[in-house]
Amino acid sequence: MPPANDRSGAGAPAPSHETIVVHKGHGLPYSKGLMAQTISATGLSPGRAFELARKIEQRLDANGGGEIDIAALHALAEDVLTTEEGDLTARRYANWRRLDRLDRPLVVLLGGTTGVGKSTLATMLAARLGVNRVIATDVIRQVLRAFFTHEAMPTVHYSAFEAGGIAGYRDQAERVGTGIAAIVERAANEAKPVVVEGVHVVPGGVHPRMREDCVLVEVLIVVEDKELHRGHFSHRPGTRPAERYLASFEDIRRLQDHLWERARSEGVAVIDNENVDDTLAQLMQLVLDAVQEVQ
Repeated sequence: MPPANDRSGAGAPAPSHETIVVHKGHGLPYSKGLMAQTISATGLSPGRAFELARKIEQRLDANGGGEIDIAALHALAEDVLTTEEGDLTARRYANWRRLDRLDRPLVVLLGGTTGVGKSTLATMLAARLGVNRVIATDVIRQVLRAFFTHEAMPTVHYSAFEAGGIAGYRDQAERVGTGIAAIVERAANEAKPVVVEGVHVVPGGVHPRMREDCVLVEVLIVVEDKELHRGHFSHRPGTRPAERYLASFEDIRRLQDHLWERARSEGVAVIDNENVDDTLAQLMQLVLDAVQEVQ
């Protein structure tokens, strides 16, 4: 009986032909893992993305291996995606590749009340997009607290859900919104993408002029299921006690309702975060569709 790694026997898999991917004069072996990571940016699950990366590898093997330039590899990937998943997924793959060649920077604004998963989603989305700047609006509030006394600017000295109802939240969001506008303006001026997340991201709150200077994607993250939302506070990282949030849970829910109504009136996308992976896929689709619109 031949050893396990002997491929000469009957029924053994055909030998793989290594393919070198050439980019700017440098070559590296084709990687299913890297290709799967790229394909997953279209919104497909990691498992399905890896299956498609394997199909691409099989196509490369069928061609006998050797060398392939990066443009030809992307064309092959789009062909496989079109065959296996359809034109829409192939277009999203092409749009993902255009992200670093946009003439206007990508700016993603993720709003939502406390405990809906904004920070986690912002970090995961930025990693998928290759964006290295993620800014939380609570950082802006902390800066305002450091520079303005309670008497001068009282609402910024409280969490959004403790600022005095919807009226207090609106005042706080307006003050923090000045900082958000400055971040968006700087991103546009420097042509650098950014993801901004926080409860102070008010749907439709960006000045129309700023929309002309960047590829803007606005999304409100919600958790419609009340008990699921309540459960999120038991798993919050850091030293923040769940009891504090649970004691103000109804105020947090009222703030979510307010933001949700604002999103409806402003035509801003709303995603119910029942599952992080599904929500991330929807976010990626919104981003890539926005890129498609600026072609």
